[in-house]
Amino acid sequence: MRQDIIETTERELTDTGRQLVVSHMPLAYAMAWRMKDCGIGQEDLRQEASLGLCEAAMRYDESCNCSFATYARHWCRKMMLMAIHHNTSADSLHDETFQELEDEDLLRSGQLRRIDDALVCLTHRERLIVTQHYGLGTERLSITEIAQAQGFSKARASALHLRALKKLETALRNHPLVDYLTPWIE
Repeated sequence: MRQDIIETTERELTDTGRQLVVSHMPLAYAMAWRMKDCGIGQEDLRQEASLGLCEAAMRYDESCNCSFATYARHWCRKMMLMAIHHNTSADSLHDETFQELEDEDLLRSGQLRRIDDALVCLTHRERLIVTQHYGLGTERLSITEIAQAQGFSKARASALHLRALKKLETALRNHPLVDYLTPWIE
């Protein structure tokens, strides 16, 4: 089955896609290394992460508002988690909820927990702006709409938004997603 995926990937990757895969291979290998204690060999994890890169390169749309590296991380994780899920016996899983969750649900759950934990580092106003602007548990609003509703200028709302994003970037960098998935994998 894996050979079919590899052959399909080779046929569908464009030259640009191949360049993206090659240039982001260190990212895939680093992600595989971080998951090294999950019960699957390092080479297998690297292969899965590489397949994730290929999948990302085939699906990536430059018009989306994210970098290829951000987009590729999702696919690398997904492929590695699928491999872990399929190669780990049910007896070795400590958390029964892992068996009930599909790979996408597991990833989404870990991401939501990670975001919730990161939001704690923000002030009340910063958290309000981020949750409303990105529609986290509420209706999505523009910075202008948020500023009007809160009674401060658009410039002030933008400054608070930027400051919040910098804090979140630091918080999320210090707590990678794999930390939230490890209890289900171990």
